Amino acid sequence: MSVKNLTNSTNSYTWIGIFISLFSITIINLIFKSLYGDQLVDGQMITREVLIFGMVGLLLFYIIPKENLTLDSIGLHNRDWKKSLMLAAVVFVVCIAAMLVCVEFSKLVGWKFGESKSFDLLSKPVIAFITIRAGVAEEIFMRGFLLERFTAITGKKWMAFLLSTIPFGLLHYPQGYAGILISTVAGGLFALFYFWKKDLKSNIIAHFLIDFIPNVLLV
Repeated sequence: MSVKNLTNSTNSYTWIGIFISLFSITIINLIFKSLYGDQLVDGQMITREVLIFGMVGLLLFYIIPKENLTLDSIGLHNRDWKKSLMLAAVVFVVCIAAMLVCVEFSKLVGWKFGESKSFDLLSKPVIAFITIRAGVAEEIFMRGFLLERFTAITGKKWMAFLLSTIPFGLLHYPQGYAGILISTVAGGLFALFYFWKKDLKSNIIAHFLIDFIPNVLLV
């Protein structure tokens, strides 16, 4: 899908999609925090995550019948799974290495990590479900959709990169300056890999593994 074709398809629904991609996760999280506090139990968390998945579904609805585009326009396709898995492994290793460097830098400058107890009351299956949602929703929103649409609107990949990566980092503000740095760097790498290969499923797999291994597998 060329930038020209994307530009021709950009309409009011595209801007709705941009709003959904930028703000829906934060709005849903704030609603549940205001209703139930910082620590949700399994049922509340599942409801929250299903609602976020619902916003993903709404975005995909806007892409196909409203923008009149295919999922290829956000890098989602069913081709070359073997290559996607290999690329996901590369993305995973590069992001983990970069994140470890950010951890050491944060320690060096005295930045503390924000402590979160949001998982304390949750079962492992629910935490695993969260990591799946994070990989799917955040990559579809912040990489696939925003990178493509902002590139089409501005005509500049670097601008799309900033408009996607900076908000992604700032969304992790509860984790403190260190968390913002790590998320911004990881988000920037995800964006660069997406621009390189236009294969969103490899990003989704790598993102899921980065969240799943420390929060579920190693706990």
